[in-house]
Amino acid sequence: MRVQFTPARTTLIGTAILMACACGTGADSAKLLNMCGIAATPKLTHPLILSVGAVLILRGLWQIRRRAAWLAAISFVALAAAAAITPPSIMSAAYQPWHEPYIGGAILYLIFAAILGYAFWIAFPTPSQRPFAKALAFAGTALATGCSCCMVTGAIAGLGVTAGGSPALFHGFSYFAGIAVAAIGLLMLRGFRPIPWLVAGGLVSHYGSSVLSIFGNWMVGDVNLRFIPGYFMYLIGAALILKAWAVAYEPITQKTDVALSAPEPAF
Repeated sequence: MRVQFTPARTTLIGTAILMACACGTGADSAKLLNMCGIAATPKLTHPLILSVGAVLILRGLWQIRRRAAWLAAISFVALAAAAAITPPSIMSAAYQPWHEPYIGGAILYLIFAAILGYAFWIAFPTPSQRPFAKALAFAGTALATGCSCCMVTGAIAGLGVTAGGSPALFHGFSYFAGIAVAAIGLLMLRGFRPIPWLVAGGLVSHYGSSVLSIFGNWMVGDVNLRFIPGYFMYLIGAALILKAWAVAYEPITQKTDVALSAPEPAF
């Protein structure tokens, strides 16, 4: 059976790439490229991976609702600025608490998440009028974007430590706090059906790459090639989280589905 890449699926694939932790993959892929004689640093490879997700999201949203695509484009400008000011390389607990510029970058990550979340909000209306449940689920999913060393989760963890919180608490539980908030929102929105997918996604994302350590290190020079299946574990985890959203949206009628598939004017 041939899989049809609808605008919604294209958007979700891009979102999975954006949500998956790519900081380790960016660092190791840069080392691998350097071994092949290609000059690269994580400042190049990490944004390159995220840009693939951004392009897919923009492509999908443009075909669904162009106003949402414009908002997403604005959010990616905020993300680029956030990454330039507060890159993943300084999101570990060793570099915290942060000074003022890094705090500003972390806030930009939150602005990025809020704008992109609103773009998804208008692109994918819910079948029932439950704005609080939808907002709660969106907020939790946004908090679970990345890990404690990058993106929104890293920004929340860093801001918490900078405000005087425990590094062990914020770096250890920020991601699962997002999963818990998303679970409450999806439970209110659709009942229990999306929850197993959400929990499975959270567990695979958080522990999947660590489980691969039972196979030992796959060293090529100073690069551990285990980062490749490790990144796919993050992708699978993000995909499972988004599957929870797909299950939550199943009651949308065919009429609404067709309307969402039709392009609209830019503004």
